[in-house]
Amino acid sequence: MPKNTSQKSFLLLQGVASPFFNELEKALIANHQQCLKINFCGGDLFSGEYFQRSKNYFNYPSNLLGLPKFYLNIFNQYQITDIALFGDTRPIHEAAIALAKERDLNIHVYEEGYFRPNWVTLDSGGVNAFSHIYKESNNKADWFLQKGNDQNWQDESQPTGGNLLIRAWHDIRYHLAKTAFKFKFPHYKTHRPDSPLAEYWGFIRRIPLVYAFYNDRSNQQINKLIKNETAFYLLPLQLNADSQIRLHSSFKNLTEVIETTVVSFAKNSSNNTKLVIKLHPLDPWFINYHKLIKQKSAELNISEDRVIYLEAGDLNKLLKHCLGTVLVNSTVGTSALALDCPVIALGSAIYNIEGLTFQGSLDNFWHAAEEGQCAPNKELFAAFRQCYIKRTQINGSFYNKKGIEMAVSASIPRLLNNPNEKG
Repeated sequence: MPKNTSQKSFLLLQGVASPFFNELEKALIANHQQCLKINFCGGDLFSGEYFQRSKNYFNYPSNLLGLPKFYLNIFNQYQITDIALFGDTRPIHEAAIALAKERDLNIHVYEEGYFRPNWVTLDSGGVNAFSHIYKESNNKADWFLQKGNDQNWQDESQPTGGNLLIRAWHDIRYHLAKTAFKFKFPHYKTHRPDSPLAEYWGFIRRIPLVYAFYNDRSNQQINKLIKNETAFYLLPLQLNADSQIRLHSSFKNLTEVIETTVVSFAKNSSNNTKLVIKLHPLDPWFINYHKLIKQKSAELNISEDRVIYLEAGDLNKLLKHCLGTVLVNSTVGTSALALDCPVIALGSAIYNIEGLTFQGSLDNFWHAAEEGQCAPNKELFAAFRQCYIKRTQINGSFYNKKGIEMAVSASIPRLLNNPNEKG
């Protein structure tokens, strides 16, 4: 139990597939805080570097139905003051968040960064459309202009290092432990819709080809578009498994997003413009989007050269030269706005604010962007960025040693000193 008013009692739920939560637990204990970790699968149990366990933990071997009672007992027995977790929409977290809200406890939610690179998210209450800023501001421009007016504020983030390979290794290590210790957690079901083994097979097939072939070919296509001064729009694809598509938009999946965009483009854009559709870097190749796009273009009688599919390539170069970007709620949106690129968000994105993104229909976006009618307001974006970075972002990474050390170091003062912001 907390021994004094300055000591908190943290409950760490499921974290990212890396040693981050283990290192966070060590740091909290070193700062004289009580800390308890809950493991839902073998990957959680052996999530530390070199398959280390947490210092203080419980394993939860039952099903989702028993979680509310389990959380209630833990909250009462250990006088929990704060919960921390990665991903607020995971089924194993929903009961804990609901109970924490009932008791007015501090809810610390980690997620990938709203702004990249060098940032990860540590938000209060929830992330994205569940963020306390999203709710407090009601996504109104005036709120951000009023709150984000510190003229002396600067982005002083430092590079975190790391690469895709170290992230892949942590993911593989996590799922190896999950599989090996399935007997300890017989009822656990992942929140991910696809099997990790199937995802690995997709990466094994795709990633070598990206480095050996697709990256060069895609960049050649991009350079050709720019050299020829081709007028084009961009649709950067999210992952089909992304919960942001399913929970924070009206779309069921990425196929619907593509079909909706291509149909609107075919019917409403100028004939001299093109649509570039770029695959997500971590897409596991479960769905042949290239084939889908070709079929849809043929149905709509669009010539093949008007809808261009890219497996890879320089995203920032595309954003700098396109007429506008269509997306649902991807963090690519903040990158586009930073480069003064017009954006339309088809879902509940934190940046979907009048003055930043186009507020009309997708059918009207094509001509509005072509005619220069929906460029983002630079002052508003600067205020928006300042508000979110100061309140919800920490400089670091979840995956490599340097980045984890930075993220843990930046987390501690936020976790110890900043309660949930209300009102």
